[in-house]
Amino acid sequence: MNTKKIAVASTIGAFAVVALLFAYPAMAAAGAPQNLSRQQLLQNSAHMPSQQIQLSVGQTITLTSVAGGYWVVGDRASNGTATGAMTLQVTGALTGGYIIAVTGGSLSINGTTYAISSGSAELGSHGAFMVGQGQAGSGQFLFLDRNLGKFGSTNYGVLRVDLKDGASEFAARLLVTITA
Repeated sequence: MNTKKIAVASTIGAFAVVALLFAYPAMAAAGAPQNLSRQQLLQNSAHMPSQQIQLSVGQTITLTSVAGGYWVVGDRASNGTATGAMTLQVTGALTGGYIIAVTGGSLSINGTTYAISSGSAELGSHGAFMVGQGQAGSGQFLFLDRNLGKFGSTNYGVLRVDLKDGASEFAARLLVTITA
């Protein structure tokens, strides 16, 4: 009889401990807001709501990296730091989004700086995603920018780049500030 009581008490105790483990993070999250680090911005980017934007034809948008890295496509062990900046201009405004021209900038990957000379992109009506392509030096690149939203007084995004120059191909991910 005592063995049965001990088993029931142990089971109830285990459930209580599990319930406390699940309840603690929820209670901690209800406390004061915390400052977000760059790493947290990247990890939580999928949970950020999209924001309505209003752009006008002729308006300039600048993406400037604050942190980033690259790896060689097919060999993730070959990697390092990447930086970049991209200048864009709104050339068309439609109901479904915006037509964007890539007008300049640079990408520094694997010790080489590629001057961005041209390209084009499209930006959705909510400003959450921009997808495009361009020419950088003797290479070509595809890019995707995800708008993370405004933190303090600064807009942030994650810029993903696939750059191919001859036989070399690099993938880069940059945390960028967005100014418009």
